[in-house]
Amino acid sequence: MLDASYFTDVKGAVYFPSRAYNAWQTWNELDIREIDRDFSYAQAAGINALRMFVSFEYWQQRPDAFFDRFEQVIAASQRHGIRIMPVLFEDCGADNTEETRANKDPRTAICVCSPCRAIQHDPARWVEVHGFVDAFMRRYGSDGRLLAIECMNEPHWESGNVAFAQHIVRLAKSYRGAVPLTIGCISLWHNLYFGDDLDVYQYHDNFPQSADSLAWMMNEAKQVQELLQKPCWLTEWQRVRENGPGWDKAVIPEEYKAPKLASLAPMIYGTHMGNFFWSLMVKPAYLMAQRPNGTFNGLFHEDGSVYSLADFQAVAGPDQTRPVKAELPDWYRQSLQACDP
Repeated sequence: MLDASYFTDVKGAVYFPSRAYNAWQTWNELDIREIDRDFSYAQAAGINALRMFVSFEYWQQRPDAFFDRFEQVIAASQRHGIRIMPVLFEDCGADNTEETRANKDPRTAICVCSPCRAIQHDPARWVEVHGFVDAFMRRYGSDGRLLAIECMNEPHWESGNVAFAQHIVRLAKSYRGAVPLTIGCISLWHNLYFGDDLDVYQYHDNFPQSADSLAWMMNEAKQVQELLQKPCWLTEWQRVRENGPGWDKAVIPEEYKAPKLASLAPMIYGTHMGNFFWSLMVKPAYLMAQRPNGTFNGLFHEDGSVYSLADFQAVAGPDQTRPVKAELPDWYRQSLQACDP
């Protein structure tokens, strides 16, 4: 049975460095001074957990460097009272090639799946990721500095990778580590794909049409949590969008493009359930389905100012103050302008 703190004390955010578009870029370009600075921002907002995607592909290229860098990140998180939930594999994004994962063009650079879809869809090739899972679980499977280990983000039947994700969960579980295992599920019921193999259930609801609709689903999750005595976390949320989430829409109302954590934070924090908002740092949308309509998200700029004081106070508390810069980061705005024909 997990400690009671897993049910009530997880107040998290998703973290990518400001200028990293995917997990490979996070680790390939990692600067521990930037990590330490950003973690200090999280600490100032009362955040005690960060969901952070690791990179199988970077480990393939430089296995020793990956673990050296991961250890530096964990050490930094400890200095700021934060526990990391690493995500081992990723369903979302472009297929994983050398070109897509290195792309830095702000018009087209997005997340990439991991491993590549050819591996995810071919059981004969699953063995190719075993070395990574083995190395990670041997080092960190019982490391209490981690909050949990997320085996994969958003596997689902339409992607044809549920069987791959089930295989990874069972492989990770075979090490019998003490760190809880979990999956980043799109919806609450997707946890049924994995059942008792998971120690923590998750689901995502980035753009509900109202706080009330999200509250209804969180109540359902709370019932699951109480019945099964397993934590049930909302591990992706962003803001209310009354006209719908805007997936794959080239145009959405201007007011829906910017972050608005304050539209959901009071209700979410009032449930006392574990949660992670997207994202700690102000940056363009992670998915191409949100990029063309101009969506960006996040709380902190690189210099420590915030995009929205209302959002910061909704997360950190009403008496907290922070310098405000309510605009896109200069580097992102200028790079987009430079790309215009």
